[in-house]
Amino acid sequence: MVKRILSIILAIAMLGSTAVIVASAEEAPFKTYNYVALGDSIAAGYGLTAPGTAADPALILSRDLIADPVQDAYAHVFGERLAEIGSEYGYTTTATNLSTTAYRAEDVTKTITTQGYKGAVATYILDTFVGSGTSDALLPYHDIFNEYLPDADMISIQLGGNDIVMGVINPMLESDNPILKETAIAIALLLFGKTPAEAVGAGAKLIARDKDIITLDHIAEATEYFAGVKDNAKQYVLTSADHVEGVVDAVQEINPDADIALIGMYNPYGNSLMYDGQVRDICTVLQNMFVKAVDEAVDINITVGDIQIIPSSDAEKDFEDLKSISYEIHDIAVDDDYFDEMRKEKIKALAAIAAEELAYPIQYLTAGKNVDPQIKLLNEKLQAIAERQGVTYVDVYDISNECNTDPHPTAEGHKEIADRLEAAMIKKIEGKMNPAAPIRGDVNGDGVVDINDVTILHRYLANMDVDYIDLDLADFNEDGNVDLIDATLLQRVLANMVG
Repeated sequence: MVKRILSIILAIAMLGSTAVIVASAEEAPFKTYNYVALGDSIAAGYGLTAPGTAADPALILSRDLIADPVQDAYAHVFGERLAEIGSEYGYTTTATNLSTTAYRAEDVTKTITTQGYKGAVATYILDTFVGSGTSDALLPYHDIFNEYLPDADMISIQLGGNDIVMGVINPMLESDNPILKETAIAIALLLFGKTPAEAVGAGAKLIARDKDIITLDHIAEATEYFAGVKDNAKQYVLTSADHVEGVVDAVQEINPDADIALIGMYNPYGNSLMYDGQVRDICTVLQNMFVKAVDEAVDINITVGDIQIIPSSDAEKDFEDLKSISYEIHDIAVDDDYFDEMRKEKIKALAAIAAEELAYPIQYLTAGKNVDPQIKLLNEKLQAIAERQGVTYVDVYDISNECNTDPHPTAEGHKEIADRLEAAMIKKIEGKMNPAAPIRGDVNGDGVVDINDVTILHRYLANMDVDYIDLDLADFNEDGNVDLIDATLLQRVLANMVG
């Protein structure tokens, strides 16, 4: 029984987090620089451990994991680099990964602000598959967050993907419809390591358990829900961005002095219509869960074979067709003119068609070419949040990816994220470790006043893109405005022509 429970926990890995501490000097420290990472399973390093380990380290956030981090997760990789930087300035550095697998941005905000909060999806999975009350392992998250965040000098935030995915899955979990609820569990199992057969097997047991309460109305409602996925896709992104900004607000409330890096999202499936990995497995789970529910509801022997997944040339029509099927199933359910056998045969025929049609919403949600506009839209919103909140945006859109069902980066992908995080934050890190008196005219913050500052200031005044500009130091004559007068004075200083 214990082995089975460990196997379930490993497969779903719904409660992930790791943390690292990296010391930069052997002698007793006199200065410290603390980095904290907030995120979901991507930042937690889910799936990076070698095969054969007893459990994926991206499990439950605990103090024991602080000394045993996921080595290839970008928070740890960045932490090692931070230690090297700190050693140059006599700093001891810490890197603590508080990323929590299966947590949405909304969950992270509530964990920071609310004692006793538990992520909804993680709670449901644990209490359903491991045992009632086992989700209490999530309760210490609030205290751990509030122990590390207030003392952080730098905090990275990478969230939003789960809010989009959970925008689809979470209403299913919270639904009174057993088909939607158990299908959500099966899809979650697939996304966190189970094979399609294993995910369907686990979900089918739950459907069988609910056999006596599944109705034809449930079948119609489930069909209509999936048909509506496309209509809600943009709203999922906008809601996700709002939730991420909520995390930024909560972090700034608890630690207004920390430098914040807001890390964007990458497209794990690439910009393609290659269905053989990321789509086929999810279609298999969804379609088989659907026909299992139909079979239990009306006692008909129906199965799904190999589904021919063909790129849709008319997505609007496909979704409307699926909605029509849902209405027809509902009409049959309430039509007294059908004999039982006639009703069963009609439902069987419609269910077979619906199972085929269910491939289209899954294609829309998971095929790279369809996901790409959603990822880009979310990144645009995250960039706007960064500018509005005065934090640093880190672009990781085009890091290495794998075209398969697993949305998590490889070790190489994590290294690339660490590279970009370091490049984006290095000046702020060194500025805190080596705070020199600011130099009027050093608009790029590199410690010297030179022609590069003039160039950046002119680009800024021409409304051209600049990587960084300190507007306070750019105000050379300290009149409260940054304008051509400041640029002229700066040029004269460099030419030893001070007037």
